[in-house]
Amino acid sequence: MTPIKKWKKWMAVGCSHGAEIDPEARAAVLKFKAAWRPQTTIHLGDFIDLASFRAGAVRDSNDADHAADVAGDLMAGIEFLHELEPNQILCGNHEARLWKFSKSPNALLAYAANLTIQKIEETAKKLRAPLTPYGIRNFIELGGTKFVHGSMFNVSAIRDHAETYGNVVMAHLHRVGWERARNIDGASGYCVGMLANFDMAYSAERRATLAWSQGFAWGHYCDTSLTVNLCERKKGQPWLLPI
Repeated sequence: MTPIKKWKKWMAVGCSHGAEIDPEARAAVLKFKAAWRPQTTIHLGDFIDLASFRAGAVRDSNDADHAADVAGDLMAGIEFLHELEPNQILCGNHEARLWKFSKSPNALLAYAANLTIQKIEETAKKLRAPLTPYGIRNFIELGGTKFVHGSMFNVSAIRDHAETYGNVVMAHLHRVGWERARNIDGASGYCVGMLANFDMAYSAERRATLAWSQGFAWGHYCDTSLTVNLCERKKGQPWLLPI
């Protein structure tokens, strides 16, 4: 006799970028979660922007990001995590900056990085949400699908992640999308898009950012299987939530 699958609900968001989060996107995902009531909620990383920890900003005191507000950015990111109440939190490449500089020979920089890491770890502990470090080998798995922040960044990155991990849900690219892997298993890759503002300062002259879109992913899962749906909002469009 074939056992009956017990299906549960999930949702995932990513790239909210601390103080750069779009208020409309924030309201939309929180409204959807309240209606969907998923058993598992995942933040896929870059929940803080940390512009002042960017390598170029650290090196150059004349860089505009050198003076970016660390405390305000951190508090905005933590506030959204408390509102979202994720069960799992992945670190993205932006959070990874902290661990990189936590051992810096610059004592002030190392202190700031370690203090920020402490606040993040305290938040994850309060939420009882495991914190997954950033790295190509680091992921969480649900229903046979891997959830990652993402490490590749090109026009075929969603497909490349699917060919690396198998069925995968990711963030990182700031665009909602779906692609099939070129392998015998026919794995699928899904990108949830972003929740950040479309007009972040560093995007002003980058053509690739014209493809950005906000969104999130949601679906059902059991022990061995997972379904994926994507909700997308392009710049200038209203949010049309699937509820």
